[in-house]
Formats: sequence, C-alpha cells, structure tokens
Amino acid sequence: MSEPTKLESALDELLAGKTTEEIVGPDGLLKQLTKTLIERAMNAEMSHHLGYEKHAPGRGSGNNRIGSSSSIRRHYDWRAARRVCAVGR
Repeated sequence: MSEPTKLESALDELLAGKTTEEIVGPDGLLKQLTKTLIERAMNAEMSHHLGYEKHAPGRGSGNNRIGSSSSIRRHYDWRAARRVCAVGR
C-alpha cells in the first residue's frame, strides 16, 4: 500500500476519537473546516484579483478590501455547501 498523503494524515488526526455529532453537528468539524477553506479561498481569489496580499500596501486609497469574514458568513449559504458535500460522497 502507498503511504498516506499529508492531507490524509492530517484528517486522520483531526477525526481521531470524534463522534459523528462532533464531526457533522451544527458546530462540528465539517462546518469549521468548510468555513476556513472558503475564507482562505476567497482571500486568495481577492489577492489574485487585486494583485497584492491582504495587509500589504494596496493601490490607491488602500480601501480595496472592504468586508470581513463575518459579512461573508452572513451571506454564505451553508445549506448549499452541505448539498455539495453530500453529492461528493
């Protein structure tokens, strides 16, 4: 058998000893990982779009990154993310 990847090893460590409720419950690991992954992806997309990293000196007014992760969470449809996750099973 092949060696597990870093991702597989990290997931095994995160899931070790967790109950189903702790993984997929309302405040479970899946919700936390999904939130973190989406925020990082959106920040990377914004950095690519603007041409500079977050907290780096920007172009113009320096007010190009309006918004926060809390506003993202308010507008993000977690039900849609769960449907996407369910399709991938």
